[in-house]
Amino acid sequence: MEKEKIAVIGAGNCGFAMAADLTLAGYDVNLFEFPRFKRNIEAISKNGGIELTGVSRTGFAKLAKISTNLKDVVEGTAHIMVSIQALGHEELANMLTPLIRPEQYLFIMPGNAGSFVFAKEFRDKGVKATIAETITFPYGCRKTSEKSVNISRLLAGNMLAALPSKNLENSLKVFRKFYPDVLKLDNVLEAALYNPNIILHPAATILNMARIEYAKGDFGLYQEGFSPSVMKVLDALDREIMQICEKLGMRVLSYKEIMEMRYKKSFDEHFYGVMREKGSKGPFDVQTRYITEDVPTGMVLVSSIGRWLNLPTPTFDAFIQLGGLMNDTDYWGNGLTVDKIGIANMALDELKYFLQEGYSI
Repeated sequence: MEKEKIAVIGAGNCGFAMAADLTLAGYDVNLFEFPRFKRNIEAISKNGGIELTGVSRTGFAKLAKISTNLKDVVEGTAHIMVSIQALGHEELANMLTPLIRPEQYLFIMPGNAGSFVFAKEFRDKGVKATIAETITFPYGCRKTSEKSVNISRLLAGNMLAALPSKNLENSLKVFRKFYPDVLKLDNVLEAALYNPNIILHPAATILNMARIEYAKGDFGLYQEGFSPSVMKVLDALDREIMQICEKLGMRVLSYKEIMEMRYKKSFDEHFYGVMREKGSKGPFDVQTRYITEDVPTGMVLVSSIGRWLNLPTPTFDAFIQLGGLMNDTDYWGNGLTVDKIGIANMALDELKYFLQEGYSI
């Protein structure tokens, strides 16, 4: 029987892990990297694949294709797995527009509201596609060389939503072939707001930046970065997201409740036990994606939604400002906003209809 063909987009840590893991699971996997990042795939192109170690499947994964040509990678595949930073979603959506087919499923991991970006681009070009996104990557992983990657933990209970939501069951059926324990969400806005990285990563990283820069590589956020005082700040961020969820008529869940649902453990048991023991080292400098990605695509989005709903988000606003100062970057100007995801002019009832039914083409 012919193997099912999968396209993985992005050759970062998770792209490597996903491509290798799904290959060893029995799928034909094509891996794409943007031409400007071709260095990421030079070694594995010569090697023919990726060496996978860790808690999942292990061994050498011989990939079907490794390329900077997107058409070669996605053509003839059943599903497309997007594993790139959210800052690249708009560019990728534009590139995929002439290539994606209605029968292909597009999964964005993590979504960071990427479904809105892809849906808007596809709609503007008259393209139909089935889009879904998760709240996080399926793996805790790090590259161990230019041609190998280690999976230190599997992120259980990932959460998935589809745009439009009426396509959720079909998307779940497909996604569970690869990751069986995924949980379902009501809509992709939930997926964006329930992403734990928005709360956990940027604030703790910024508050620990002096220690990170002093340590010069000898730092682990989960091992030493979450002191009682830092946790108070995270709780304040959490309250601001929950007030937004309430105003939107969504389920109001704290990030601690979400983690307990996903991992079936108490928050303290998982966060201070499993995460402290198995969490990877890092971040190592101010250019970490915990700031450069999570601030503009996560924190700015929360703040923008808050302003749209006339709800204050002072804690989020503070960290957007601090992160921008540290990186000499205007995250307010280049971040993800309600305008950029196409909902700024919607009334709440229009937003709810769009989340359920999607755009009309």
